Amino acid sequence: MPIVLLWILMLICANADKPRLWTRIPKYFVDERVKYFLNRNRISDCYSFQETPTNLLLKCKIDNMLTDVSIQINPTKRKRRYFPMSITI
Repeated sequence: MPIVLLWILMLICANADKPRLWTRIPKYFVDERVKYFLNRNRISDCYSFQETPTNLLLKCKIDNMLTDVSIQINPTKRKRRYFPMSITI
């Protein structure tokens, strides 16, 4: 029993911090990248609702199945630094 519990715990922890490779999108080409993503996932027949100024909800048909799509803007919070940027002597 403890081995199974340990195995399950390892699976949960292994997926918590999966590596991500962030690739740079050239300036003014973000819309092309979003279009590519939508087309690759066959998201085309949709109804939209703007829930907030930073959240767009879509109801789309993909292979005759209704699917929820959400496009959300989450501003990144800067980490507080607990040491000075420069040291003066």
